[in-house]
Amino acid sequence: MGTVVNLTAATLLLASIYCLVNVGLVTLYRSTGLLNFAQGQFVMLGAYVMVSVTGSLGYWPGLLVAALVLAAVAWLSYHILIRFLLGADDFRKVVLSFMLAVIITQFVVMIWGTNSRNFDPPTGAQWHIAGGVVPVQDLIAAAMAVAVVAVLMVFISRTITGLRMRALAQNETLAVYNGIRVHRLAGVAWAITGAGAAVAGVIYAQSSSVTLSLADVGLIAFPAAVLGGLESIGGSVVGSLLTAAVLTVTGYYWGGYWSDVIEYSLLLVVLVIRPYGIFGRRVARRI
Repeated sequence: MGTVVNLTAATLLLASIYCLVNVGLVTLYRSTGLLNFAQGQFVMLGAYVMVSVTGSLGYWPGLLVAALVLAAVAWLSYHILIRFLLGADDFRKVVLSFMLAVIITQFVVMIWGTNSRNFDPPTGAQWHIAGGVVPVQDLIAAAMAVAVVAVLMVFISRTITGLRMRALAQNETLAVYNGIRVHRLAGVAWAITGAGAAVAGVIYAQSSSVTLSLADVGLIAFPAAVLGGLESIGGSVVGSLLTAAVLTVTGYYWGGYWSDVIEYSLLLVVLVIRPYGIFGRRVARRI
């Protein structure tokens, strides 16, 4: 029973990280139609910012500062780079997001170097349940993920701004002709993405360490977003839970190598059966 409790706690933590990463991806995709492959670098940068400020400010103020800084960085990234590709094809935008990832990585190396760093979690308390151990910080991480998802679902689905963002994703040029302030809305979407990535980076780093390899979580979490459906925030949550459970259980019993194989095999099966994801919408294109 203790093993089940431990695996559940590990799944909960990993799902929280994936969920925060993927919610940003889905929000940006639903708002602008862009897949941001620099999301992992936003996660990494958020953790490094947290390292720099948590010593003097404490955990919670430091987390707030990290989220605000990454929101500003993402907003500037859009207005300095991405906005000039308004109406361009998706391939150019994706390539530019890869360039942004390289720029952020080099910026982190210049400022913080390549040595690993650490910071203290909000609490070191643990709950002992049925022979297992559940770190309280994992429960806090899950609560933060739930709160972020709930706010974003209401924002995207129930507000005028969210409706306009969805219209922007459908057709940028048509949105401009209809008087929608495209750059303002896209900037807001990027800021939301950056803030969510910062929180994910802090949660991820507090259970390990702050290194350049934190950026890899962007690509590791991406299959979870695809599984759930890139147009569904709720789907990204389900995909994150499913992926985290598969990785945790297979990693425990068969090792990390097989967990990656099974994760991407599951993604391949879903893409063959439902290319638009479990909760995605079937789209018909006129040719």
